[in-house]
Amino acid sequence: MGPKWPKRLGIAAVLATAAVGTVIYGAGGRTPEPVEAGTLAPQYRELAQIEVATVEPRAMSERVRVSGELRPVNRAVVTAKVSGTVLEVNARPGQAIKSGDVLARLETEDLQSALVQQESNLEAARAQLTLAEQTLKKTKRLAERGYATTAALEKAQSDVAAARANVQGLSAQSETARTALRDAVLVAPFNGVVASRSIEPGETVAANTELMTVVDASVLEAEVLVSTRDITRLEVDQMAKLQVDGLEDTTILGTVDRINPVANAGTRFVPVFIRLENTEGRLWGGMFATGSILVRQEENVLAIPQAALRNDEEGQHVLKITNGKLVRQPVELGPIWSGGRFVEITSGIVAGDIIVSAPLPELQADMPVTISTAG
Repeated sequence: MGPKWPKRLGIAAVLATAAVGTVIYGAGGRTPEPVEAGTLAPQYRELAQIEVATVEPRAMSERVRVSGELRPVNRAVVTAKVSGTVLEVNARPGQAIKSGDVLARLETEDLQSALVQQESNLEAARAQLTLAEQTLKKTKRLAERGYATTAALEKAQSDVAAARANVQGLSAQSETARTALRDAVLVAPFNGVVASRSIEPGETVAANTELMTVVDASVLEAEVLVSTRDITRLEVDQMAKLQVDGLEDTTILGTVDRINPVANAGTRFVPVFIRLENTEGRLWGGMFATGSILVRQEENVLAIPQAALRNDEEGQHVLKITNGKLVRQPVELGPIWSGGRFVEITSGIVAGDIIVSAPLPELQADMPVTISTAG
């Protein structure tokens, strides 16, 4: 009766045959010494490709996830600075405008009449000032000759001062009337697009009435909220990558422009503003964006999956595969990367080492292993 063979000695277990000189293959495809006839080969544990990792330097980055709404950076509400009747409106919502373009005009007859009246009063006051100054000169000459009293001289000086003050007051009123006349013509404050309009020709508007909203669509910003736990990692000018609703296949690049110094009440989230250039005109205010802000990045980092790290009484270590056997390899740890998925190793392993990357608690040091060549 022939020998009884065990059903399973591990996935990669191989038994020696009775023939002398039979070769048994171990981990990593290495060829051990021939096994003597009638002896039992070592029991190997076969590891899948996804359960091991080759240590290699890699580029590592750390990002903070964000989301928020887009809005134009430059936005202006055009208001009526004077009251009056709207004569014409030259811009509609969605219309592109340039700085200085006339958006609307108000009736100016009353304003022109007021300006004429103020300028007439100013001219009269200037004439009175001229007369008062001439009277003062004559009184001074008479006083020098002793023909004018001190009281007469003081009165002449007082008349000049009063006339000069009257001219100054009327000059200010005249300038106010002139400004009001200019304000009856509303112009675009910058290059942009009309976002809204709330007036029609023939309407009567009061001063400070909102007439239009103008936005500059060439530059937008995303207002995102960042938790107080992550806000200390952010700085102005850090790079951001966003995906915008409706443009899912396009990555929008931006930079951190401003960071609010105070968290929103009751939420513990801090508003952060990301500046986005809209050179292609594909972004609109009100769009929703999600993405991340790059807070840290380094090249050639020797990092391993967090799951590869083991801990025992002697400290942190990994299981390294050397000559078909697991070896306990102590390591020193550096910074954490990718939200805790990777940990940097500062010493203990080098590029090219093969380690166990899966959390397999049954694996122990000195255990013989082989790596499956299956995909």
